[in-house]
Amino acid sequence: MQKVPDTPENMSRCLCGGCPSYPGSGGFFCAKGKSDLPVRQRGCVCGDCANFKEFGLQEGYYCINGIAGGTAQ
Repeated sequence: MQKVPDTPENMSRCLCGGCPSYPGSGGFFCAKGKSDLPVRQRGCVCGDCANFKEFGLQEGYYCINGIAGGTAQ
C-alpha cells in the first residue's frame, strides 16, 4: 500500500462527497487525513475510488482513520 499523493489529479478522482458516511465537509481523506467533524458509519465507498485501486489501498473509512498508508491524524 502506497501513500496517496495530495495532487489535483488525485483529488479530482475523490468520491468522498458521494459517500453515505460523508460528514458534510472536507474530503480526499485518504491523502489529507481524517475529518474534523463526527462521522456516522453508514457505508464506505473508498473501495470504488480510482485512488484506492491505483495505490493498492486495503481499508476504508479514511474519514475516520486518517491518511492511507501513513499514520492516522
